[in-house]
Amino acid sequence: MSALPRVVPQDAPAEASATPTSIRFVTSDDFPPFNYVGGDGVLSGFNVELARAICVRLAVACTIQVRPFPLLVDTLIANRADAIIAGVRDTPALRRYLSYSHPYFRLPARFVMASPAAIEPTPAALAGRKIAVAAGTRYADFIADFFSGSQAIATDGDGASFARLKAGAVDAVFTGALAGAFWLTGKTADGCCRFATGAYTESAYFGDGLTIAVGRDKAALRNEINGALRDLETDGVLDELALRFLPMSLY
Repeated sequence: MSALPRVVPQDAPAEASATPTSIRFVTSDDFPPFNYVGGDGVLSGFNVELARAICVRLAVACTIQVRPFPLLVDTLIANRADAIIAGVRDTPALRRYLSYSHPYFRLPARFVMASPAAIEPTPAALAGRKIAVAAGTRYADFIADFFSGSQAIATDGDGASFARLKAGAVDAVFTGALAGAFWLTGKTADGCCRFATGAYTESAYFGDGLTIAVGRDKAALRNEINGALRDLETDGVLDELALRFLPMSLY
């Protein structure tokens, strides 16, 4: 798997750099392969192992608790946790309570086409062709804005989009690379299709990537986490976790 593109972090401010003595992480258990409960009943996933790696790098004690996703922010605000590692989005409303680490993983969008994919996924090449995309999603918005010459086929989800592609009813599917990777490596696809060239990471549509959220007033903790993330990226740990938990490269 090739190195994963990530946002290049800026140096943390000089102030607020005291190392914490422990970190209480909180996550959900319903976002595989990032955080989930395995068949053995043990919490696992990319985010879970990353939290542990951060604590090892900082040489601090570490706990990882599970809460329902809608309760994660409340758990942090109530001081029952120090950091959320579960893909909580960075929004103006949540920034009243939270601050965020540098992104450690981006989830790009990709085109999936029949194999071999003879068409380059450019607006000119796909003009007049059918692109299946889940209705009401950021992916649908992207196709409408940048591939307006194509015929967008709205579906009720990725499953329906992929079924149309396999049946030859559309020329391409546009969706998240994570969903595409799991479908392409699964039995349903049966080798019919593959990713077309190119990965789309426009933050206005697809966000800046996965981050770790801490309390708004926890600058010291955020800076320490950012430093650990830089080290883990430099040492190749983030790429090792991607190889372990993702079925194929998302890029």
